[in-house]
Amino acid sequence: MDAHGLRELYDLVLRLSSVHDLDALVQEVVEHARRLLGVDVAYLALAEPDGSLVIRVTDGSLGPRLRGVVLPPHGGLAGQVADTGEPVQSSDYLGDTRLAHLGPVDQVAEVEGLRTILGVPLRLRGKVAGVLMVAQRAVRRFTAAESSLLTSLGSFAAIAIENAKLVTAHRRAADELAATNDRLRRAARMHDRLLEVALRGGGAEEVVVPLSELVPGLVLVTDEHDEVRAAARGGVPVPEAVLDGTPSARFANPAERRTRQDAGAVTVPVASASAYFGALQVIPDEPLDDAGIRLLERSAVTVALVASVERAVLDAERRSAGELLEQVVTRRVRDEQAFVRRARPLGLDPRRPSLVVVTRPDGLGRLREFTALHGGLAAEVNGEAVAFVRADEETARATLRPGTTGLAGPAIGTTDLAAAYDDASACVRVLEALGRTGSTASPTDLGLYRQLFSRSGREEASAHVDRVLAPLLTHDAERGTDLTRTAEVFLRSGRRKAATAEELTIHPNTLYQRLERITALLGAGWQDDDRALDVQMALRIHRLSRDLP
Repeated sequence: MDAHGLRELYDLVLRLSSVHDLDALVQEVVEHARRLLGVDVAYLALAEPDGSLVIRVTDGSLGPRLRGVVLPPHGGLAGQVADTGEPVQSSDYLGDTRLAHLGPVDQVAEVEGLRTILGVPLRLRGKVAGVLMVAQRAVRRFTAAESSLLTSLGSFAAIAIENAKLVTAHRRAADELAATNDRLRRAARMHDRLLEVALRGGGAEEVVVPLSELVPGLVLVTDEHDEVRAAARGGVPVPEAVLDGTPSARFANPAERRTRQDAGAVTVPVASASAYFGALQVIPDEPLDDAGIRLLERSAVTVALVASVERAVLDAERRSAGELLEQVVTRRVRDEQAFVRRARPLGLDPRRPSLVVVTRPDGLGRLREFTALHGGLAAEVNGEAVAFVRADEETARATLRPGTTGLAGPAIGTTDLAAAYDDASACVRVLEALGRTGSTASPTDLGLYRQLFSRSGREEASAHVDRVLAPLLTHDAERGTDLTRTAEVFLRSGRRKAATAEELTIHPNTLYQRLERITALLGAGWQDDDRALDVQMALRIHRLSRDLP
């Protein structure tokens, strides 16, 4: 090797040592190899784990045919270089019978017109990491000096390639470490935000929105009935979100409450040791990694804590609401000012007019929604759903349907509220006694039946019933019969005997006997014209009085 070649090689080694991009490095190696030896084509193949060689880069080729060619172990000139670890030269490659020719490789050599080929190993720590080859399209004999120069270049290239791989690996590791640190920092910030939400009693929305900033996709949280409470994507709330599946059925068994990954969603149960609150679900834009799933699971724990606190607060408020309303309706408020101080934070201010609403217990949910919208308090008292609400009667009539409902008021002060409760509760009982279930009424809607609400009215009504029905009522009381109901059904059915017997489930002859006995007790004409109206009214008042407290 002459001084010029050594100087060229030295300059090349300095340049290669500064190149850390593997693709750029191997490309520069073949370009310099072609220039140093003045050949038509240069190319470089790197060894694969299975012993094959893959041509990565070329310079001077007529097309892309050489790039990507796979040379199997031990095959061709390159295979011989890899096996021996020594330079191999062929003055006329296609006609060289010493080599194990490969059909696809020979086809490329023929298309490229390659005749003379010199291959040298890229040796590193006793192993061949690849093969550097130069070729001429005419017959040529490479000198020992040229072979030595190319071999030296191959050795330096092997070191540079190894360094480039190490640098690339370090950079990749550094990037992964930086990404991991970034995820950890973001997860730590998320943890702090979730802890803050839990400590101040925030809602599920405050968990879902920040979580959606870290998890790619639609993030939503449901309650125990699979109703979506909140949803967000990319830190922005999503008003309408569709749940994937039915988590409540899937997580019904406590033993099955674990993270589920399906084709379309990742679902985590939101639960405590003793209660199921719902689910946290992500419909991802891309598959979640382990870190994303762990973050989802930690967030589900926070949502469970928030839900547990919400439920405890709600239970406490409902107990307090029930106690407050019961104090009013049972007239046990001793200190009006102290009562106001306790009731106002829960939504009830007796100093302001409130409409009193009473319905059956299954209507409590509707009453709570109604009071939440208009202001007030609702609870179950004495087996009834009771609400004191700051709304007018027209609004209540339009909103609280269906359901047998009594209205009274508005009233101010606990004394008047208790009286209004009595009237509203009586309305419910009168409606049911009149067969008007599902209706809404206030005392003014009940006409003469309103007199049953007061003690004096009941006494007057009772006297009227005694004047009209005393013999009949006395007979039933002494003999254990039910002629009173027979008379009421008979008059209510329009005095049609067949319909009466069918409703009472008795034989027509039995009905005739009962009607004769009623006539003997009340006198002839009890079922005719105005007398029948008096009897029917007395019978209805008697039944209503019996049903009212």
